[in-house]
Amino acid sequence: MITLLSLVSLGTSIRLINIFQPFVDDWSWRQADVAMIAENFYLHGFNILYPQINWAGHLPGYVGTEFPLLPFLASLLYVFFGVQEWIGRSLSVFFFALSVPSLYLLVKKVANERSAMLTVGIYNIMPLALFSSRSFMPDMMSLSFSIIALYVFARWLGRPIIPSKLFFAATGAVNLAILVKLPAILIGLPLIYMAWQEHGVKMVRRRELWIFAASSLMFPLLWYFHAHLISIAHSPHHMFGSGGIGLESLTGYENILRRAATSSMTPLLSAIMLVGIFLPFPAKYGRLFHWWLLAIFVFAIIAARGHRHTWYLLPMTPIVAAFGGRALDFLLSKIAQLGDAKAGTLSSLIFFSSLCYLSFVYVSPLYEPWAMPALEAGNELNRIAPAQALIIVSDSGDPTCLYYSRRKGWHFLEDFGKAPSNSQEAISELETLRGKGAAYLTFIRNTFWWLDYFQAFRKHLDSHYRRISVTADYIIFDLTPVNIT
Repeated sequence: MITLLSLVSLGTSIRLINIFQPFVDDWSWRQADVAMIAENFYLHGFNILYPQINWAGHLPGYVGTEFPLLPFLASLLYVFFGVQEWIGRSLSVFFFALSVPSLYLLVKKVANERSAMLTVGIYNIMPLALFSSRSFMPDMMSLSFSIIALYVFARWLGRPIIPSKLFFAATGAVNLAILVKLPAILIGLPLIYMAWQEHGVKMVRRRELWIFAASSLMFPLLWYFHAHLISIAHSPHHMFGSGGIGLESLTGYENILRRAATSSMTPLLSAIMLVGIFLPFPAKYGRLFHWWLLAIFVFAIIAARGHRHTWYLLPMTPIVAAFGGRALDFLLSKIAQLGDAKAGTLSSLIFFSSLCYLSFVYVSPLYEPWAMPALEAGNELNRIAPAQALIIVSDSGDPTCLYYSRRKGWHFLEDFGKAPSNSQEAISELETLRGKGAAYLTFIRNTFWWLDYFQAFRKHLDSHYRRISVTADYIIFDLTPVNIT
């Protein structure tokens, strides 16, 4: 127990590094959307049923999304501490810490105690698990509930009493996992596998399993139907994650696989995982992680567009860690048979030292503040623009500038910052948005090229509006018409 608590403390401490960092790291745009929703709860009444973003102009900006439990919890903490980036990040760290004991107990149940402890050690320092669990995104929360659900369900199967504490805990965890992130429904396959191992074909006649399934899916079905209705009824008519389903080219799948095997897991861990897949897990539910991996593999094929975002791979982390822990446990057992205790200790030290180094190499670039120009532009707009001013941002779809401006407005173009096909399209949309009340237009450094490439558009801007703030990182136009000679 002391070792487990030490590992939880160590993993948590690592994730607190740079916890106060603004949302300018590698996943800034996704975090900025979550932060917008949290701030709007805080400012507009804590209505968890209607999450709002700021890129719908003067409209409320209700969007269809996963159940916004994470931003809602953050908004409650804003009441006491104000709007702070560390709050959202710390919530993800908390749910990481919550997942560790359940992962330990789950692996211990299907393998042994040493495999479980080694699994936790690996899970602590994997690059993807490390970065995801300090990002203000719902993925870590959902994964935590998924791991808890699998463990508690395995315990409930031994005593399938309804109602019971284990039943409510298992159904509650499944509900929350899927509510917070819909792809968590993939744990259904390992759940079915465990039920099959317990009851065989007779599982289809087990009334308690049907009640469990209905209880676990009822709230997610209601929520996602509600979210879909919101996306239809309210501008910007957006349903988060709706573009994720779709096949990719062979090159696209190769990129997903390469990213998973290297920057997400490290080559070392990918190699040892392949060994662990073929080693036996001695308990009744010993193939649990295999079935979970199969579900994720199939999902990665049919939702390849979504897997262009690295965080879609996060559910692989406990699986890879479990296979890695099993392989390392097998290696240590073989070394112990040779009667050389020091060799086992040295092997473990070499493995974890190498994994720490590789994780550092792969995760460090993700902390880089590449979206700092968007933050600086947002801060400048917050300083110069009236509180109710509407702004337009040429941001390639990244809402970071809009978030830090504390203003409502639009991406430019409205199609998530998509570049115009020509100057006339840019001019037409600009004037349309100005007619809706837009008062400022901002270009972030990565869209400066628009002004060089679309020369007629630049001429239109410079002949009608003033550049009121120009830096190496951003250009801000006041959209009040002026005569420039």
